[in-house]
Amino acid sequence: MPDTNVVASNKSVLEGYLVNTIQYLDSIIFSSNPDGSEFYFITPAIQKIAGISPEEAIKKKFVLMRMIAREDFSLVKNFFQAEKHGKSGTIEYRIKNKRGERLYLRHSLFPIIEDGVVIRVDGIIYDITKEKENEERLRKSEVKLRNLIEAADDLIFVLDKGGSFLSVNVNGALNLEYTPAEMKGRHFLDFIDDTNKPTIAKSFREILRVSSVVTFEAFFKSKYDKSIVFEINARAIVEDAKVEGLIGIGRNVTAKRFDQEKMRELNNKLIEANRLISIERDRATQKISILEELNRLKNEFVSNISHELRTPLASIIGFAETIDSDRNMPQELRDEFNQIILTEAKRLATLINDVLDISKIEEGKIELVKSEFTINEVLTPLVQEYEKKLQEKGIVFRHEVPEQKIYLFADKNRITQVLDNILSNALKFTNHGRITLMVQPLYREFEIIISDTGIGIPKKDLPFLFQKFYRVSRAGSEIPGTGLGLAFVKQIIDLHKGFVAIKSEEDKGSTVVIKLPTARQD
Repeated sequence: MPDTNVVASNKSVLEGYLVNTIQYLDSIIFSSNPDGSEFYFITPAIQKIAGISPEEAIKKKFVLMRMIAREDFSLVKNFFQAEKHGKSGTIEYRIKNKRGERLYLRHSLFPIIEDGVVIRVDGIIYDITKEKENEERLRKSEVKLRNLIEAADDLIFVLDKGGSFLSVNVNGALNLEYTPAEMKGRHFLDFIDDTNKPTIAKSFREILRVSSVVTFEAFFKSKYDKSIVFEINARAIVEDAKVEGLIGIGRNVTAKRFDQEKMRELNNKLIEANRLISIERDRATQKISILEELNRLKNEFVSNISHELRTPLASIIGFAETIDSDRNMPQELRDEFNQIILTEAKRLATLINDVLDISKIEEGKIELVKSEFTINEVLTPLVQEYEKKLQEKGIVFRHEVPEQKIYLFADKNRITQVLDNILSNALKFTNHGRITLMVQPLYREFEIIISDTGIGIPKKDLPFLFQKFYRVSRAGSEIPGTGLGLAFVKQIIDLHKGFVAIKSEEDKGSTVVIKLPTARQD
């Protein structure tokens, strides 16, 4: 007979191991009643995945069901109906967890049946978000590769081990005035000029001898007897130490220089695209501040606003007193002083309006006066205005606005204020180089990108840029400002159900991206 104390002890140890193992699992293991409305137990991984505790999941019925994405809900519901009838299975669906994260889950159910009746359901839930992201990246890469091959002007081909075409891209075949179907199955040498065939045969022998890429020139004869010279880069396809074929790419030598220039241009666009991708990755970054920091910023704001108010007031009072005290002042000088007073008064009015706008938005009292208009109606006068300002400062201004009309249903004045504010900042913080304004239509929205080569923003300040009263501290230099401009921009864009983000590198420049929904596009 086994020692019962030893058996109990081993069982206790095993249970302890099991509990410890469950604590560190990344997947949710659970057991519930047949309709899933009540959990008998659920592992702590639910906290990591769904953002709720096991106790909350057990206490609240259908708490996980409420997180399921609307477009997947019917599919999941039908799946759960099937398990009630004793059918095990697996389903993949999307959720939005309590932390607001969007995840992709793989959910497997195993009904437990006794006497033909489902008495409970055991299951396991995996977070497969990264797996799905990798699959999507792979799918997009494959699509891009296929599109690249078909869009390429080069001749891209695969030969079998006998030297006949297995596949050839459309543009490559058209360069030779054939279709891919006309070239498939025919030998490579069938398309080569007779005088060049010995050289091609020698190059093929070299490809079979070495494992690296071999480059050679091939003199093709097109379908209509044109002579076309391609520079071919080819290598053998080797499987299990046997040559199974050949893959190659041929470029028309006359277009080589043009292609190189095109590649440099694509590389520059790739760098710009990487910056925009980085912005998209950072858009979920949360701004974290504590009460003491907010009080400090408010105190600093009071000091800044006092300074900003005193400066134009001092100018207005000083020049007004000068005009008043000197009755014999020349009219030319009097006009100059009056112009300065008017400019400073406008600056003062703008500052006061900014403060009032921020206050109204916070109190929910601001009302958007929406109408339908095109983005060109807003950008055209702004572009004209800033072309003059930037020219005076010696800055290159590039602007790319599509000819098609992009309509918004929005508050035209507020959108104008937003874009003026961002362009003004770009002008203020750029002393040389260029400022770029681009508009790109997207699906049901459009994107405005304003980029500069100015002094940039330190990395530590980026999370706080849209915070009220926040100003970037710069050692040895102090640029006037109240810290309200970008806060106003963010709140107006939010009221229009849009998106705004800033990407910047110190001493390299900044890029602001704004996305707004479109009413329609022509």
